[in-house]
Amino acid sequence: MPPLMEFLPAMTDETTFPQPDPSTLTALREGDYEGAIAILEEQQNFAYLGIAHLLSGDDMTAQLVWMAPLMEGEDEAAWTHHLTQVLAQESLALPDPGLAWQLRQQLRQFNPDHLENLLHLIQLSGQLHLWDDDALLDDTALLLESDASPPQDLLQQTCQALLSQNNSPPGSERFLKTALSRLPENFSLLLGMARFLQNRWQNLASLDYLHQAQAYVESPGQEILRSHLLLRGLLRSGGRWPEAQQAFEQYRQHLEQLISSETELSLELASQVITAGGMMAYLSDDLPGYRQLRNRVGHRCQAAIQQHLAQVTERYQSQSPKGSGDKLKIGYLSECFRQHSVGWLVRWLLHYHDRQKFEIHLYSLSQTGDRLQQQFAQDTTLQFHPLPYSGLAAAQRIHRDQIDILVDLDSITSNAGCSTLALKPAPIQVSWLGCDAPGLPAVDYFLVDSDVLGPEAEQQYSEKLWRLPHSYIAVDGFEMGIPSLRRDRLNIPSDAVVYFCSQSGYKRNPEDTRRQLRILARVPNSYLLIKGVYSDATSLQQQVQELAEAEGVDRKRLRFLPITPSEEIHRANLTLADVVLDTYPYNGTTTTLEALWAGIPVVSRVGQQFASRQGYTLLKHAGVEAGIAFSDEDYLDWGVRLGQDVALRRQVSAQLLRNRRTAPLWNARQFTREVELMYQSIVNR
Repeated sequence: MPPLMEFLPAMTDETTFPQPDPSTLTALREGDYEGAIAILEEQQNFAYLGIAHLLSGDDMTAQLVWMAPLMEGEDEAAWTHHLTQVLAQESLALPDPGLAWQLRQQLRQFNPDHLENLLHLIQLSGQLHLWDDDALLDDTALLLESDASPPQDLLQQTCQALLSQNNSPPGSERFLKTALSRLPENFSLLLGMARFLQNRWQNLASLDYLHQAQAYVESPGQEILRSHLLLRGLLRSGGRWPEAQQAFEQYRQHLEQLISSETELSLELASQVITAGGMMAYLSDDLPGYRQLRNRVGHRCQAAIQQHLAQVTERYQSQSPKGSGDKLKIGYLSECFRQHSVGWLVRWLLHYHDRQKFEIHLYSLSQTGDRLQQQFAQDTTLQFHPLPYSGLAAAQRIHRDQIDILVDLDSITSNAGCSTLALKPAPIQVSWLGCDAPGLPAVDYFLVDSDVLGPEAEQQYSEKLWRLPHSYIAVDGFEMGIPSLRRDRLNIPSDAVVYFCSQSGYKRNPEDTRRQLRILARVPNSYLLIKGVYSDATSLQQQVQELAEAEGVDRKRLRFLPITPSEEIHRANLTLADVVLDTYPYNGTTTTLEALWAGIPVVSRVGQQFASRQGYTLLKHAGVEAGIAFSDEDYLDWGVRLGQDVALRRQVSAQLLRNRRTAPLWNARQFTREVELMYQSIVNR
């Protein structure tokens, strides 16, 4: 016998493959590997014996055991078939997905063309976030192309699992397109594929799937979900504004019909529609109309969620916050504890919180593992809780932690976040930072200042507006990297006046672009740099160039910038600009903060709604009035003045840089004390 066989029991002449008894299978599946190995060696059950060694961590012995039948002359095809069946069977029986993944990987080595195994392996890889194997999805797509009858149910389950992933693994687009071509069309998969493409910035490509999905709409709720994504894709593309306006009107009609009807909303639909209507703020500055729509949607969906989960809601209603002398537990809920605007802004508040008076919990609904999220997770003074994207799961954890005040950072940008709030897992709930208030009765307060919403806004909100004494946001500043762009590389003269606008396709409408181009037309030797985050570059460029031609602006004065590798490089590239032009009716927030910190004048049009007053409050609390425009004419005048008057521009820039030492916008420590006083005040009410 060769030396390697001395570790193995002797083979018999039996040609059949024995099956272990139930007690042995139980030992194997429950982790009693030593006991299972002893029995399986005696039974000479090599398939299961190899599994026992593998699961115990002895990969080498497992491989030797599985080789033994072949070395003793067993038929290779028969043995491979048997081992394939056993590995597949046991991977389904194991309760631990990590162990099941190990068996599936072994099966893939023995039988790389086993399509069902690869589909199960994709699902397990997604569940475990193990996407280090770039070839898995490509190999499976190749097999799908040649397989005459792929397993339909399993294939559909795999597509749905992959489409639910927050971060798309390598090869996912090819696999999904191939898989969908082998499946009967259905609403859920078409909608999921459209969302997947939009999250990869392929907004125009998503529209084909949404148009196909229209044929499979079976309810008003499904049409709202479809038209929501259609509107999202059109807005994000950056160049389909008339179609977006038409899509919104249809979307709004469907939404109004749903929330006005007496039809019972399912838990799933209520959780999906709870953020609906939010995109209205991108299309118009209509504070009463927008808040009325959002409040109605919020009330209707919250009522449905609480009705379906009545026992949970009733249990939560018995809670109350601690008294004034106790250490308060503050929970922050967000998808954006990562490299995202919300993450960059909230970090200062978290940094300055008084740990002697407040116990801070972060409830993260999205796990990216990026460097900023790692900072949050590794901060031992914070309690970081990675959670599934589930309102119920988040609410259960928050209630179990006995949080006194829950602060929502995402509002209507997060379905899971709003679904969590609807269940009222904390006795006091506050919305802040990420967006306008959600309009949910379960939210008690919306944290603002006296400038970001005027006094006339009070009656429009179901939440109580809590006005901080200074700005509703403050940071200590931003890290700057090394610029990746220079004027000479962009073929811009050194003495030119450079305007800059960096916003997503959502915020770019033709009228706003015309205002910016009219400024350009009146300022000689000026250029406009355009950075379209999440936009389809070709669509955005075509729209702006057509508008420029109509306004008599040479398209050679336009520069379309690529996405930068990091936020720090983006901020460094801002130094190319002399003036930043904000968007309306949806202003920038983080982009404006970054420009002001860099000492660059900003021109911002002021409106009525929360999204239209970001530039106003940020400029005021940075200590400058220049650039605040209360009308389209003001916007044009400020843009031209700051472009033509070099002395004025330098004066504003110097003032911005000087005010970094004194303005409340740059005093995060003071801001944190004000927020903490607010927390203590509302607990004592």
